[in-house]
Amino acid sequence: MELLKRKEYKYYVSFDALDRLRERFLTSMVHDKHCRECEDSCYTVRSIYLDTRGLLFFYEKLEGLKIRKKLRIRTYNHNEADIPAFLEIKRKYKNTIYKERVIVPLVEMTNLLNGAEMRLAGEPPTFLERATLNKFIYLTKRLKLEPQVLVTYEREALIGLDDPSLRVTLDLNVRSYPTPTPDEMFREQDLCTLVDSAFILEVKFYGRMPIWVRNVIRDFRLHKQPISKYCSGLDIWLPLDDVRGVEAV
Repeated sequence: MELLKRKEYKYYVSFDALDRLRERFLTSMVHDKHCRECEDSCYTVRSIYLDTRGLLFFYEKLEGLKIRKKLRIRTYNHNEADIPAFLEIKRKYKNTIYKERVIVPLVEMTNLLNGAEMRLAGEPPTFLERATLNKFIYLTKRLKLEPQVLVTYEREALIGLDDPSLRVTLDLNVRSYPTPTPDEMFREQDLCTLVDSAFILEVKFYGRMPIWVRNVIRDFRLHKQPISKYCSGLDIWLPLDDVRGVEAV
């Protein structure tokens, strides 16, 4: 079980600045171990976001609530035997992100949604792992959460040389597909690209953002934005989905 508490600043950046921005960050950072294992220094992130039928989490974000949460199922790269999935509860309190996650076999996702018993990837599970799994299952059942959107993108991740807790990610080709089933986690057909001309830069850190990172942000004239891949990925489909009768809650 993993519990994170950190700040996350997000920016839209033009693709024209990608190489220069990467070069600037790499003066004080390196690719993380997952990127170093990939030929093009990127890995694919695949997430299915859960929400209520009335899209409670979606509207909490749009209304700018200071305290909110979202639940998602996440995995990486390509479908392989025994691939793990991460059940994640991500909460935001003002400017701080709290994330709890636990690893389960991807094949267990159908059990999550039909109410069957689930098993953890690790044996034997720790108390905290079991507690996180139970919390995820409880929220899913109590709120009657359903898969609302699949969000997929390629991620280039960097970590600080002096401070490995400093993390910078460049997320490219962000695309989505509505109301996926658990077995569509690796779907690539009919996905819609969210932004053609820009990628998403995320700076993740504990405490205060390092001065040298602030200088990079200033030099590239970037402006922090309340970017939500979940909301953007779902919103791009909502005008085409009159059948659902979505209402704010």
